[in-house]
Amino acid sequence: MRRLAAFLLCLAAGLALGLGAAVAGPPPATGPLAGIPNLDVDYYEVSGRSVAEIRAAINRVRPTDPNDGQRVDAVNRWYISWRWPGNGRGGCDLARTEIRFTATLRMPRLVNQANTPRAVVARWEAYRAALERHEAGHLRHAWDNLGTVLRAIRAGNCATANDNGRAAVRVLAQWDVTYDRETRHGFTQGAHFP
Repeated sequence: MRRLAAFLLCLAAGLALGLGAAVAGPPPATGPLAGIPNLDVDYYEVSGRSVAEIRAAINRVRPTDPNDGQRVDAVNRWYISWRWPGNGRGGCDLARTEIRFTATLRMPRLVNQANTPRAVVARWEAYRAALERHEAGHLRHAWDNLGTVLRAIRAGNCATANDNGRAAVRVLAQWDVTYDRETRHGFTQGAHFP
């Protein structure tokens, strides 16, 4: 298959790795991230025996959201790329366009839980679950709406297909900006510690 066109968009670019250790892993098999393909979850490790110590550890290494410059506890990046073959007559075959979705998620992980009081760990788990749900909202929206990008590409011609796809991706990206503004980066959804 000859690659005639490709576009890659990154949402929430610029993951700040900070000073904490990073541990990559696949998304959980259950929960809000389940079923989102091509997702790599990158954890930054934090520790502490109290809520205040854990919050301070997060604050030292958490990433920055490139959309608004705010330091946030978690950030995701999703990518949509596409390609189509030639039609054998010097043109393109948009009906055979292929779309690919990939994503990364950077989140905190509490280590040394055995040294942390049970009440603090319970509070952490509630926060972590809410944070994961918020980030999954971003990723699931992009994944669930891939069809809008494909339809936009196929509605064009060889000269306009890439621009159509980019415009459709920008709409998805704007949804993410609005989602963060309305939820205060998940705060109203319980994604805050403390």
